[in-house]
Amino acid sequence: MTKDRRKAPVEPTDTVGSVFTARRDLLHGVKWAIAGSGFTVEEADLLVSLYGAKELGWDDLEPDAEGFVAFNELERFLVHSASLLSRRIRKLAYATPALLEVADADPASGQHFNAKRVRITKDGVKRIEPVWKRYEQMAAKLLEGIPQRLLEDHYAVNAEISARIRARRDGLSGLFSGKP
Repeated sequence: MTKDRRKAPVEPTDTVGSVFTARRDLLHGVKWAIAGSGFTVEEADLLVSLYGAKELGWDDLEPDAEGFVAFNELERFLVHSASLLSRRIRKLAYATPALLEVADADPASGQHFNAKRVRITKDGVKRIEPVWKRYEQMAAKLLEGIPQRLLEDHYAVNAEISARIRARRDGLSGLFSGKP
């Protein structure tokens, strides 16, 4: 239920809840962006994340010198279950042509000996780039007419929410119990 904003101030639950509402509603636009690609939303999410890290200079994921991202880093970033993420990676790595490349851990990185690393291939870039372009179109159309100041404020709030959660990722019980 929506509150009448003229009478009640925005509560913290309103702000956080609006993130979930927007995510649910944005799925319609995301499905439009991936239409015809043959990818599920989750597969496209995985490929776009690796595409962004490799081609767009995103700093959410940290590829190593060879362009690989540690599996466990991808798992935390995408919030997919480990078994489902493994299946998606395997499907995309064994596609013809391969869209992802999987490699064993780099011993110098300090990763566990049986850890895996993943990177997008040239064919993966070629397949996901049109999806990304459609996503850019959808975002531009959706946000058309919204003042730049509001876009910047919205981005800043979401970035701060993510930063606070990531900073306490290993101690989430402290975040949600009110303890420092």
